[in-house]
Amino acid sequence: MNRVIAAYVSHPRVVVVTAVLLTLAALFAAVDPVKRAPRIAVDPALERLLPVDGEGRAVFERVQTVFGDTDAVIVAVRFDEVFTPDNLRAVEQISRAFADLADVRNVFSLATAPNLLADGEFIDVSSFTRQARDEPARVSGMFAELNNNPLYRGSLVSLDGKVTSFALSFTDVDDETFRRRDYPARIREIVRRHAGDRPVWVTGSPVIAAATANAMFHTLSFVLPVIFLLVVLLLGIAFRNLAATVGGALTIGMALVWTLADFALLGVPLNLITAIVPPLVITLCLAYAVHLLSEFFHAGSEDETNAERLLRTLKRGGPPLLLTGATTIAGLMALMINPLPAVRQFALLSSVGVAYSILLVLLFLPALLVLLGCRRAPPRTVAIYARIAGRLAAFATTHRVWIAVISLAVAAAAVWSSTGIRVGTEYIKSFRPDATVRTDFEAINEAFNGATLVSVLIETHVDDALTNPELMAEVEALEQWLREQPEVGAVVGYVDHLKLINQSLNEGEPEYYRLPDSAMAAKQLLVYGGSDAIRRSIDSRFRTALISVRIRSEGSIEIRDLVSRVERRLAVLPPPLFAQVTGSPVLATRTVDDIAEGQLESVLIALAVIYVMLALMFTSMRAALVAMLPNVLPIAAYFGLLGAWDITLNPTTSLIACIVLGIAVDDTIHFLARFNGDARAHGDERRAVDTALRAVLRPVTLTSIALCAGFLSFTGSELQNQVQFGLLAAATLVVAWITDITVTPALGSTVRIVTLWDLLRLDLGRNPQHTIPLLSGLSLRQARTFALLSNIETVPAGHRIITEGESARDIFVIIDGELVAWIERNSEHRRLSTMGRGATMGEAGYFGQKRTANVDAVEDSRLLRFDSQDLEKLRRRHPRIAATIFRNLNRIQAERIARMTAMLQ
Repeated sequence: MNRVIAAYVSHPRVVVVTAVLLTLAALFAAVDPVKRAPRIAVDPALERLLPVDGEGRAVFERVQTVFGDTDAVIVAVRFDEVFTPDNLRAVEQISRAFADLADVRNVFSLATAPNLLADGEFIDVSSFTRQARDEPARVSGMFAELNNNPLYRGSLVSLDGKVTSFALSFTDVDDETFRRRDYPARIREIVRRHAGDRPVWVTGSPVIAAATANAMFHTLSFVLPVIFLLVVLLLGIAFRNLAATVGGALTIGMALVWTLADFALLGVPLNLITAIVPPLVITLCLAYAVHLLSEFFHAGSEDETNAERLLRTLKRGGPPLLLTGATTIAGLMALMINPLPAVRQFALLSSVGVAYSILLVLLFLPALLVLLGCRRAPPRTVAIYARIAGRLAAFATTHRVWIAVISLAVAAAAVWSSTGIRVGTEYIKSFRPDATVRTDFEAINEAFNGATLVSVLIETHVDDALTNPELMAEVEALEQWLREQPEVGAVVGYVDHLKLINQSLNEGEPEYYRLPDSAMAAKQLLVYGGSDAIRRSIDSRFRTALISVRIRSEGSIEIRDLVSRVERRLAVLPPPLFAQVTGSPVLATRTVDDIAEGQLESVLIALAVIYVMLALMFTSMRAALVAMLPNVLPIAAYFGLLGAWDITLNPTTSLIACIVLGIAVDDTIHFLARFNGDARAHGDERRAVDTALRAVLRPVTLTSIALCAGFLSFTGSELQNQVQFGLLAAATLVVAWITDITVTPALGSTVRIVTLWDLLRLDLGRNPQHTIPLLSGLSLRQARTFALLSNIETVPAGHRIITEGESARDIFVIIDGELVAWIERNSEHRRLSTMGRGATMGEAGYFGQKRTANVDAVEDSRLLRFDSQDLEKLRRRHPRIAATIFRNLNRIQAERIARMTAMLQ
């Protein structure tokens, strides 16, 4: 490791050039230079967030295979009156133009829907517009005919006769292609060309998905530049150094480009969950850069060389940054157990982005600063932060109990508020009230008593089973029950077609609007009297059927309630009938539920993983617990704010807990790492709280301001759930900041931390457990743990360490150097002994006696100093090590007494 650091310090130019070349390669991977377009796909469909092998996805795909795409695009055009010869002619022209669109497979409208009329033994299945063209005199009565048809009433034409609809089924066109070809705009142009400037509304799952994708693009194109602008402003104001500002911005930009390249290389699309990754990488990388820049500009000697500055920055800032990166990655990777692919992709890409950020901040940024000749920034605001930090440190150490009590009260209030959390998302209301996609949906929803389509798939796996009169009666009863639900606007199934065909063959008599009495009659009607429309309700083997349900609800909460009732009703269907609810809105709702159900589990796993990481890095479960406690409060506050502000737990807001946890833990680690080093250096924990808080308050505050401002930029989004995400994330980060400057110092100052990094780099000389009697019987790791819980001091030659006659309880062990013990008697200087490595002194004072001799350093020496408080901490945290130290201390004392006794004899 030392050789690697030495090579890095000696060749900063190589590091910078390598990073730039990798960034250019990543930029090429992320952006097509010929098309000047990103290579990253966008997939806003919530239903595709479900696992590929999930039952819900499988049912939905079976429906599409058997009956075609059920996610039709609904187009509504308003006329003064639909049923006039001119308007029906326009409807027919519009339908033909729609059918001529390259990707449109089928158009269902007045120009294609059969108006079933009996003519002797035959049924006329021609459309309304064709019948109007052949017999113009019949146009005046068509509205009444349509309203008498239960298949079309309130569906093809609104109940007031002024709005007609077109249902466009597309071929296998994915949402991104649909969005890129801008079909809504092409549809509006077709209507304008054939019907003039009449009101036209377009909706449906593909339209909403395209609008969501556009909103995501617009949000990212707004948020990312805004955050970068904030980054530049923050770095410029905080450090007042052009090189630091440019270097920090370049580092963050490179981390973002590397992460976006992974999107393209791995084929991961931007969706409602993974779209959070780019802003998250920027904000976390900014936090890491500010901490490293603060360390880079930390006071050093005026004649410090570039190599010395790099080495000091890495030694002081490297360990906490590595630890914060490791804990953040661990927390994010805990999400990998989530069954949803999008959540796992978010976890993976976020973790990779954090790793890139740490790598660039530790290697590229300081090397670039050195090459740019960056010197210390003018400390104009450091004094202000220092004064505030001093007051906060005094407050935290004086009022520890009150801080703990208030924290517990806030956490309890947050838990109580979280009981009111609702799980769900608004598909249409997430757009602004004046957004075209929302106004179109609401207009069609109002005109046709519902614009959201779901389906009930009925499967029997028995040929001709659905022509059995008893089973048909069950399906008819199911449809009637569905129509009675308050959210349902219309229900259409194959039994409705059967009843209408039966009525048409009996001269339209109302009493014949019923199901046939036998399976044979039903089968004959389906085979000989059906049309293409009925093929979308029942398969050719009469074993699978589809009931189309149009509902007025648009939010996942209302849809979930309806689906729950429908599923309970489907459960009582007799065999061989087996039915399931499906459709894009149903799958999207289940996606939201799956994300929400895994929220608490993900947070708990993240907390557990981070706790284990901290315990390993701090080599103490108690120290890890102290580090974790301040970070539980912001998470509790997040859930409390969800309930208090009545914001639903949805795919976007569900990510906040892990994001804030990673950021809050980072700040805690920076404080504890600084506190630990200062406490060991000063031997005074209260003073260490003060110096540590002075060191971290400024970077923690600056990063919190930037992070909050960055997340608040989401409030400019077109999507309400992203606006809520920005507000919640910013508010939770404010709580995290308050916690970091109050609770963390109050609790952190109660524990001395030994980090794994400290254990690895601590130098106690060769085989300390064999060459230092006090450490005899310990392993190398145990010896280092004891030394780190004590105090290691460097004393210059000539320094007085112990003064005869004073009262002190410190014990000293020589690690390196040479000391001399002496006394003065009758104005005569008497040397008692010369002591080297491993010698122990001061134990008499430890047991309450005054010092019996003077001890001076003959040469520069390193000493291990500890007292009774240090040994008590050791006993509580590492009882086995403490027992060995006490045994060795007693042995040393006994040997000294024996030698003194021998001298007297």
